[in-house]
Amino acid sequence: MRLTILMDNHTEIDVYYLGEPAVSYWLEAEGKCFLFDTGYSDAFLKNARDMGIDVAKAEAILLSHSHNDHTGGLQPLLAVDFPKKPKLLAHPDALLPHEWNGMDIGSPVSEGKLAEKFELHLTKEPVWLTEKLVWLGEIPHTVDFEPAYAIGTVEKDGKKEADHIPDDTALAYVGEKGLTIITGCSHAGICNIIAYAKKLTGVEQVQSILGGFHLFDLDERAKETIAYLKEENILKLYPCHCTSFAVRAALHAESPVTEVAVGTALEWK
Repeated sequence: MRLTILMDNHTEIDVYYLGEPAVSYWLEAEGKCFLFDTGYSDAFLKNARDMGIDVAKAEAILLSHSHNDHTGGLQPLLAVDFPKKPKLLAHPDALLPHEWNGMDIGSPVSEGKLAEKFELHLTKEPVWLTEKLVWLGEIPHTVDFEPAYAIGTVEKDGKKEADHIPDDTALAYVGEKGLTIITGCSHAGICNIIAYAKKLTGVEQVQSILGGFHLFDLDERAKETIAYLKEENILKLYPCHCTSFAVRAALHAESPVTEVAVGTALEWK
């Protein structure tokens, strides 16, 4: 599998791509192409063009969760001329209205509008995209120090309720040296994600993790996470997006952290 970072908070010196506090990845696996998240704006499309990547070749659009730093680019994506109607894979809650402190933080495009452009596949269940790549679906909370937490509200059947972000998910790729896990924000908890990916695939060794861990302070949850990741003996960690420098530095003291940025390309066999 080959992965190219189309959008992230971090850019490299003398590499002139656009950056924003958002996520978008381009994946190529077993002869198929996938777009995982769409950033906050049309910047990921401009980066893809400058990288020579044609997003119209995507077999499916995969969403990690609802928040607009991952779904904001769905609006400009509607203008892309796909040769055939691609799938859009997401949790059923991912396209509902989401708010935080009175601000709309969900997808800027309604489910109905997206259905005109894409073949919607809204499910809580895992979906195997290739024989080696799986979209994990709803992540169970099995790690005691990673309980669900709420960010704002979600509107269901006309009523607003606390949003515990059950739609947050990730990808897992079964490689020769173990699993590669790719996250958006890990609201479900990176350790919960690891535990579920291992259970689902039957593969115990995790070779690498790329994505946001949604850890900002060196609090008890972060310290427990760092200890858990060290115990997993993961070969390469690529924390980005919503992972603070303080957490990355503390993590690097215990596990092998490698910096990534917009334009970084990684490959796994």
